[in-house]
Amino acid sequence: MSQSQPSPRLQRILYRIYHQNSAVAHFLMHRFRPGGILLVLLIPASLLLLPQYSLAPLFQIRASLFALLGFSAFWALIRRAKLKATRHLPKHATAQQELRYRVDLENTGALSLTGSSVLEIPPDNRPSFDLFAHSREPGEQKRNLFDRFFCYYRWEWLQRTLTRFRSESSPPLQTLAPGAHTSTTLTLTPKQRGVISLNDLRVTLPDPLGLFQQVRKIHTNNDQLIVLPKRYRLPQFSLPGSARFQIGGETASSAVGQSGDFTSVRDYRPGDPLRHIHWKSWAKTGHPIVKEYEEVFFPRYGLVLDTFVPAEDADIFEESVSVAASFAATIDTRESLLDLMFIRDEAHVFSAGRGEERIDKMLEVLAGVSCEPREDFIELQKLILRYREDLTACICIFTGWSEARNTMLKRLLQASISLKVICICKDEESIRQAKQSSPPVTPVHWLRSQHIQQDLISPAT
Repeated sequence: MSQSQPSPRLQRILYRIYHQNSAVAHFLMHRFRPGGILLVLLIPASLLLLPQYSLAPLFQIRASLFALLGFSAFWALIRRAKLKATRHLPKHATAQQELRYRVDLENTGALSLTGSSVLEIPPDNRPSFDLFAHSREPGEQKRNLFDRFFCYYRWEWLQRTLTRFRSESSPPLQTLAPGAHTSTTLTLTPKQRGVISLNDLRVTLPDPLGLFQQVRKIHTNNDQLIVLPKRYRLPQFSLPGSARFQIGGETASSAVGQSGDFTSVRDYRPGDPLRHIHWKSWAKTGHPIVKEYEEVFFPRYGLVLDTFVPAEDADIFEESVSVAASFAATIDTRESLLDLMFIRDEAHVFSAGRGEERIDKMLEVLAGVSCEPREDFIELQKLILRYREDLTACICIFTGWSEARNTMLKRLLQASISLKVICICKDEESIRQAKQSSPPVTPVHWLRSQHIQQDLISPAT
């Protein structure tokens, strides 16, 4: 074990201290208002002035401060409320985009409420001991010996990572009499994609002086919200293939009827659908006649997401998912089909477009995809080649660059698959090293993880 790391026993002691301190800080943060914090800070300030000024006025000031704080704290402590609420949530939210939703409230208690607000509390963001002990903050090795030993910045980083959303209090509610109903609007900003649980709705009850507030839980259902990956504005990418006509069978017909044009009639053959019967011709000839259509062929694209990412590059992987979601949301699936392909424990393929699922479903899949710790580009290559006869082209989105990724692209090119390759790296130096270590066998659109939108428009070099 490195000398800069505490022993397992000391790690557990540090974990308990940080765990308890975080709980205390969370409790106080939601019960102290700005005015109360200011008055609390004035108490030690008055002590510093004692040697320099007359004692009597300072003692009076201190006594007044204690009286105000005591009165406000007692008033906040005895405040009570009993509310019932219903959230009206949209079907989806988007990571890092503000979301507003309505909450209906009913005062089921015996007391009127004045000056109260409603707040959505995020789930507990304290990490487990195993996560704390085995995780490493990005750049932790560059910190000084003291910081590496006590691991406080690691704790803070894990808490930020596990915070699912930021929330804001509602505007102060109007006086709510017993049995009365009202509505308010809450605002939250999801920090990351996935499913977030909304199970801790609170009402804040300030004291008359506005120094402290009581916080009471509101009775409501436990709701969930699907947070889709954030998306970027894409430039005009040139993808091969377009909708074209062919006789014989539509690669993907719409959900209702045929989309091809009616061209001729022919004799009925067993298996022809009844809706294709041409009734006028049958009446004239005395035997069944069916309509023949000129079918439409739609291009089919593969959207390949590289999930083989080490834990320390999880932030870069999030950008890869966002770029994949941007393509999924931008490609016109009314005139094409899109197959999302990735490996997570096993091969996964999800199709969207004409005759398939809606693109929203694909975005939901991307909202839940995670890194695959075991690298297996051979399996990903087999998955793509399994569909090569149907694919017009493949959009490959890589997180980082390696010889294994380059080899897979070489084999896909040998199979005559058209490729559009995007690779996301940490910075320009990482891109330069990637090009030197394994020169790409096909043109690559390079993106820096901190400048995705800029590099999508103007590729990094």
